[in-house]
This record gives sequence, structure tokens and C-alpha cells, in this order.
Amino acid sequence: MKEIVEILEKNPIVYIATADGDQPRVRPFQFQLERDGKLWFVTANNKPVYAQLRRNPKIEFSTCLPDMTTLRVRGSVTLDDSLAIKQWVMDHRPMIKGIYGSADNPIFTAFCLEHGQAVIFDFSGRPPREYSF
Repeated sequence: MKEIVEILEKNPIVYIATADGDQPRVRPFQFQLERDGKLWFVTANNKPVYAQLRRNPKIEFSTCLPDMTTLRVRGSVTLDDSLAIKQWVMDHRPMIKGIYGSADNPIFTAFCLEHGQAVIFDFSGRPPREYSF
């Protein structure tokens, strides 16, 4: 998990793919934090992505560092409206606070990836590194 989080902290913008019926949907998200082995993100519960996650919690996301180190992660998310996580986001992410105002905003919600598979690869000649968490 350590190498995964290091990459996400260097480049917290990831592109999450969800399923909308039989169509893929991809959009940027900001990685928020890792806590207790879970990767946390936030959204609004009135957005189509939230409805997609409720219907099918399977996602895949990727990000890439300037040196072309690439991280790809897949798994199933848990919709978890944790007030503690949302408050951490409000305290540390001014852009998110500007959008939602407070942790108790009724449309502001969190979700996490608790178990998944990750692959990290680069152009160093090393084989890809695979992880399960």
C-alpha cells in the first residue's frame, strides 16, 4: 500500500471508470487520503457517478507521474458517509470546502476502496509491480 499511496500523494488526480449500464464512464477525481488501508474519495450524492456506484460498485482508476510511472487500481468501492473522513477533507482540501461548505452538507458524501488490486509500471526495465490490498 505504501508505494500506491506515495504515487497518489504525488499526483492525487486520478481518472475513475464506472459502469453506466453497458457503457463505461470516466471522470477525474481527487484522491483524498489513505486511512486504515482504505483509499478515500468524495463526491455528491446527487451526481450520476454516485448512482452508478450504488448500482455497480466496481471501479478502475489510473494516474501517471511525470516520469511515466503509471498506477492502475481496480476493486469495489464502499459508499461510506463517514463524518470523520468528510471533516478531514474539509480541514485539508480548500477546493472541496469551497464546493460543499461543511462536512454535514447533506449532498456531500465519501466512498472508499478497501480491497483491490494495483499494478505499477514504468519504463525502467523493471517488471510491473502488482499488489493486492
